[in-house]
Amino acid sequence: MMRKKFKQHKTAAVAVAAALCVTAAAGTLAVYGQNAAEKQVKETAEEKLSQEEAVYIPWDEDMLYKETVENQDIVKQVCEKYGLDPNSATMKDITREMRNYEEALWLLDEMGEKPLLTEKGEGMDSLETYIGDVYAFDGGKQVLESYCREHGLHAESARIKDLTAEDLVAIGEIAYDTSEHPKN
Repeated sequence: MMRKKFKQHKTAAVAVAAALCVTAAAGTLAVYGQNAAEKQVKETAEEKLSQEEAVYIPWDEDMLYKETVENQDIVKQVCEKYGLDPNSATMKDITREMRNYEEALWLLDEMGEKPLLTEKGEGMDSLETYIGDVYAFDGGKQVLESYCREHGLHAESARIKDLTAEDLVAIGEIAYDTSEHPKN
């Protein structure tokens, strides 16, 4: 009886079986394709992250310091403060403290007229946003307000030029210590 029914509906049964096979194959290919795409995305993301973490330093330690800094007046000031000859000091002679002082001099020279705190709609034109960008955190305002309060400055109206290079180095160190920026 079953045989008779099978013979009668043989074409339909074969069609159903074929449809099931095609559906199973398509599902398997879809899952395989999705897994392959996810794997490729993950590998690409990991590769990009590892490239971003690599720090590119455009000099070697034997390169003259004066060749790595655009503003030669800043080179002279750094070398004078730390007792180095600007014509022979190499990058291996330059410490983190010296680079921080260099940055402070650059800030005074390039951004001296800018305010300490960001005014509404002002964007990257303040020490607060500079600190936030360099140290990848949003605590620049608190660091600046605290420092100014301790040193008798009015953070809301002060300009970068109202600070000394030493003040800027100290602020940078506080921001560095406060931020979650990777520490060396």
